Amino acid sequence: MNKTTLILMLNLLLLGACSPSGPPTRGIPTTFEDVCSKPNEGKRLLLAGYLNFPDHFTVSKGADPTVMLLLRPAPGAGGNAVGASVTLGSGPNHVAMPPQSFTPGDLKLTTADGATAGYHDKVKVSGTMYYPSSMASVEFKCGLDNALVESAGK
Repeated sequence: MNKTTLILMLNLLLLGACSPSGPPTRGIPTTFEDVCSKPNEGKRLLLAGYLNFPDHFTVSKGADPTVMLLLRPAPGAGGNAVGASVTLGSGPNHVAMPPQSFTPGDLKLTTADGATAGYHDKVKVSGTMYYPSSMASVEFKCGLDNALVESAGK
């Protein structure tokens, strides 16, 4: 196991220990420019955008395994990503596990409202905003934990 994987796994374990319990709920609408502002830490926020897998990821262990997806303002947009912790599985508010060698097209979500969404589908993600550990090697400045993923419409 390399150092980056170990650090990411430690961060996921710590995140799991701090995660709010209970079902995910809708947050207060915000923008990509404001979501990572210090006053938003610990608040339940809603951000519309496009989800994708990071370059590499580790699945958290436990009863409800999760994966950290990247939420961006446009499909394939660089920078300005927000992490979104989404539960793996096939039911509502879940993302399907991709193949070992995956592409953006392998993203298959079932939103909380039962719709299916992929890489090019805009979604609304609500979650509790947090800053990742300074030891974590992640592709985002802040994240949304205990995510609720809904369709954003056409």
